[in-house]
Amino acid sequence: MCRMVGVVFRDRFPRGTLTDLRHISEIGKVPGEKEPGHKDGWGIVSFRNGSPRYIGRSIRPAFIDPSFDSALEDIPELDSPNILIAHARAASAGGATLANTHPFVVGGIVLAHNGTIKGFDPVTKLKPKGETDSERLLLVLTDRLEETGDVRSALKSLIRDDIRRHKFSAAILLVSDGKNLYGYRDYSDSRKASYYDLRIAKCEDYVSLFQETCLGYDARTTRVKKGELVSVGLDLKVRKEMLR
Repeated sequence: MCRMVGVVFRDRFPRGTLTDLRHISEIGKVPGEKEPGHKDGWGIVSFRNGSPRYIGRSIRPAFIDPSFDSALEDIPELDSPNILIAHARAASAGGATLANTHPFVVGGIVLAHNGTIKGFDPVTKLKPKGETDSERLLLVLTDRLEETGDVRSALKSLIRDDIRRHKFSAAILLVSDGKNLYGYRDYSDSRKASYYDLRIAKCEDYVSLFQETCLGYDARTTRVKKGELVSVGLDLKVRKEMLR
């Protein structure tokens, strides 16, 4: 169970999207937990010369971790236009280790995930380094990408042929290859729909896909529908498709 944000930005990165995530990592409520907070580590990934790189990653809670502030200091050095994905974790499977800390990066693809895919242990070309179903999702996705040569097609195959064939609490995904940011939302329990949320904020110089905010956005936000795949290009154009 996690909170995450993905941003496509044309010029200067909107720093507030990450200070917002840091605050949510402290106060955000987690279903079934008495204490609030997504405290089991954080990670931030962006792209340089088309390749993903970690700006920062830690197993400590973002809201008390000085290295999160250090990562924020590196933000102005990012190339633009660009894409960034950040994640604050509340562990549901696997301990608070770097190997289990999102976002995951394999073969030029970045993936962050909120939810649990139950009994998900596929055979993949690469072996997982950690214990999470989320890392395994990315390994399957990269195998599909080798077959299709297209990230969007590979992601649709992952959703239809793998995720939907398993029981899951939710499959909220943020995926990027540095050219597009993809977001997908699905969940099994309608009573938890507000937690397993994904929204779009389309601002003048950036588009954000986010799960929860306390600071708000200077733009009207819309909700990604259940079963909907969204993609945002570096030109900030938003494309939506319902997956049947």
